[in-house]
Amino acid sequence: MRATSIRLHLALGILLALSQVAVLLLVGPTAPGVVSGAGTVALLLLLLRTMSLHRDRRHRTLEILEAVRRAAQGETDIRLPASDDDEAGQVAEAVNRLVAAVRERGLEVQVERDLDRLMVRETPNGLVVIDAEGIVRRASPALGRLLEFEGDPVGRRPSESIPLPAFQYVVDEAARTRETCERAITHGGKELLLRAVPSADGRGVLGVVLDVTSMGSADRVRRDFVANVSHELRTPITSIVGYAEALDEERARLPEDVIPMLDAIRRNSERLRALVEDVLSLSSIESRQVDLPLRREAVAPIVETAMERFAAVAERRGVQLVGPAPTTAEALVNADALEHALSNLVDNAVKYTPSGGTVRVVIVPLDGAVEVWVEDTGPGIDLIHHPRLFERFYRVDEGRSRTVGGTGLGLALVKHLCAAMRAEVRLASEAGKGARFGIRLPAGAE
Repeated sequence: MRATSIRLHLALGILLALSQVAVLLLVGPTAPGVVSGAGTVALLLLLLRTMSLHRDRRHRTLEILEAVRRAAQGETDIRLPASDDDEAGQVAEAVNRLVAAVRERGLEVQVERDLDRLMVRETPNGLVVIDAEGIVRRASPALGRLLEFEGDPVGRRPSESIPLPAFQYVVDEAARTRETCERAITHGGKELLLRAVPSADGRGVLGVVLDVTSMGSADRVRRDFVANVSHELRTPITSIVGYAEALDEERARLPEDVIPMLDAIRRNSERLRALVEDVLSLSSIESRQVDLPLRREAVAPIVETAMERFAAVAERRGVQLVGPAPTTAEALVNADALEHALSNLVDNAVKYTPSGGTVRVVIVPLDGAVEVWVEDTGPGIDLIHHPRLFERFYRVDEGRSRTVGGTGLGLALVKHLCAAMRAEVRLASEAGKGARFGIRLPAGAE
């Protein structure tokens, strides 16, 4: 609107000045009724002033537009002359403030970007970002060092640039299931943990390669020490158990005050022997360098064998033990390992289910998998215990655990046995609602 007013003012000034000049030319400067020469000069000066103002405003407008264009292209070293006298000056000052804010924010972003690049470049862990199309977008230098490959994988698929099938497997699984996938391998003399994490927006995967060689060495030392100590304890414990059994056979000839002591010796020696056996079993599983050999077998016979071991115990405790419905479901399993894992689950269920309760084993065939669930009507397990339940010696209720017996290693054994079979152990339980432990077995080819 202001530009229109200026143009109108300019046009009127030009018309007025031209009319005065025409009169002077036609009738002369002394003609009556004609404006004097001084008035004509004043009008001409007004015209020139108006034209000058218009040129100045146009120049300043173009200058502001040029500054905005340069700022849009990323240039931030811009400073316009500004004042509060008119609208153009106020606009110039606003542009100056905007450019200064962009410059400061750009410096902050650059500092953060440099820190991120420094962290990625110097981290000893291999990092790789893969987009939704399966193309590598970013990769840290440590990735090539750990996985021993040359060349830049950016812009290519992992299968084309990273010659390690196990890495491609965890990436594909994370992309397919939208869940974190991990796998421990030995590569180039190093123990590596491969981890793939799906992005929060579901449009890619972050791959992480961790060198856990030092931790693995320390863990092996610990396992060897525990295994050696346990092995050395086996002989004296066996002797104690044997002598206790011999004394128990002569129970009738023993003084009454000795009977409680004998029962305590037998009970605790049996518990100690079970603990040693569990420690040795766990050490044996952990020391394996490869997964257990698997075969495609029917699941039901293995389940029945595990349940038969606890039929008499369940009957003595007044617990009903219910087997699965007939099924021909087959899975890729190691029969001994699966029987061992199921035995631990059934044993726990029978121990923690009160008299009159029920322990049920269910086989659920699925597409590409078979699940075996052990369900009980016991006290259940509060959700706060779930994250640590499969740790060694972790107990939900210390007092109750010692009352029912057990070594505290049963669920840790189940977890490691399942991992060695490429199976998954699952838990569904709440306090007061019983417990459900499941083993998900792959049903693929051998």
